[in-house]
Amino acid sequence: MKKFGYTNTVLNNQETLQMLQGFCYEALRFLKVSAEKYPKFAIGVAMQANGKAVPLVIDYAHSKVLVSIPVFRIMFQGTVGNDAPTMYRLMGYQLARFWYRFTTGDNVGAFNSMDKDSIVFAQSLMTLKGCRLNPITPVAEVLEMLKSEFKIECELVTGIEIPTKLKQRIIHPSKSEHKRIAKHWEELREENINRPLTSIVEGDIGSKSNPFGNVDEAAAYIQKIEQERLTTDQFRQEIATEEYFYDGLFFRIPWASANVSYYPIEGASDNCFVVNQLSTHNKFVLKPSLANHKFLYRGQSKFFSPCKPSLFRADKDYFVDDIIQINELLCLLKTHPLVQLFEKGFELLHNTFRFKINYDGLSQHYYNNTSWLDLTSDMEVAKFFAVTTFNMKLDRYEKYTGDELGVLYYFDLKADSFQYSDKRNYIVDNIGKQPFMRSGNQSGFLINVDKDDDFNNYPEVRYVFFRHDSVITDRIFAQFDNGDYCCPVKLFA
Repeated sequence: MKKFGYTNTVLNNQETLQMLQGFCYEALRFLKVSAEKYPKFAIGVAMQANGKAVPLVIDYAHSKVLVSIPVFRIMFQGTVGNDAPTMYRLMGYQLARFWYRFTTGDNVGAFNSMDKDSIVFAQSLMTLKGCRLNPITPVAEVLEMLKSEFKIECELVTGIEIPTKLKQRIIHPSKSEHKRIAKHWEELREENINRPLTSIVEGDIGSKSNPFGNVDEAAAYIQKIEQERLTTDQFRQEIATEEYFYDGLFFRIPWASANVSYYPIEGASDNCFVVNQLSTHNKFVLKPSLANHKFLYRGQSKFFSPCKPSLFRADKDYFVDDIIQINELLCLLKTHPLVQLFEKGFELLHNTFRFKINYDGLSQHYYNNTSWLDLTSDMEVAKFFAVTTFNMKLDRYEKYTGDELGVLYYFDLKADSFQYSDKRNYIVDNIGKQPFMRSGNQSGFLINVDKDDDFNNYPEVRYVFFRHDSVITDRIFAQFDNGDYCCPVKLFA
């Protein structure tokens, strides 16, 4: 750790600047300031008339915020813990308010952390982001700003926080506001769930009698449909732009939302991973981002009817041996140091964070027979599986060289796809990043399929056929390190 004055820090100077800038930009997005008008952040020093350094200075003439990192950190000395993320948020939001006033009314003023308007704005936005009230929060002014500027009618209540058993003051929506929010999202959710997926009939492009010329054409067709469907899905569009997360009782930090994987992440790649909190307190998964995805995909080098998980492909009704093998792997995995680290968790900002181990998913990815079928959010991965076969004896993938048609599946993600429903007997589950690389490399998801079910017949499922092309197969095979990228690595030396 580096030391500045008496403050121990985890973040270096550039990371400190990025955190402050990130919070400022978050507030500017809420204030509808266009991105091209955002100020730039830079490490620098500005002096007062008395010769003392100023921690934060807005240089309006050059659209820049200068931050004196050591002085900035001293502001929080003795007030909060390591790197003071809540204070960074407060300052970032206040800076945004100053900049907003400048962009909308030529109000140029030196940044003042005691400015009442910016304090009330920052505290109001922090309330929506799930931050706790502090003793000096101007509650009456915050409630007024939430109503007048944020268009949310709220009230102050007092209750006991379960983890700490301490009395806490909480701002949450009034009863009428709660009903309005709940009704709005329920209508969008039901519309999303009940929206049918266009069927492919024989003779259409992509059907068995009229296949695509190659896997690239098939993939481009699916992704075109996906983006059209995504941009016309009001439920997903509102998630992508929602300014706060309300769980039905309280405002909470956005990444606590079950929909966090649908949030757009500035500067992130399409196939990045997001931290998704589970309903279990302080337990998380590393989930492939679905921000640009309405579909999950699956590739097969040839079509199977019915399409079933490995456990049910053999004509048998006896599965005890397979279940024993799955549980043997589970017991073995629990002894691995990485698995134990995920299960035990680690402390960050005085909280313990644990990550879910998907033992069924790991069993599936390491060649045990299970009742789960693989899906992926990465079309390139689906294409790889669509042009290869696995040689179990040699423990490696090989290019498909047969003359049957390949198939690419797309599964339409619904608002309840990751939840149990009495209307269906299957559920989508995330495997994502695990202590072992394969599932992460494949941006993996799973769907459970009952013994007598056929994945081909699920209402969320469509598939298109394509002709294999050896040149394209060679390219995709090389792209995945001749199959090694998707091969399992040894779990134990």
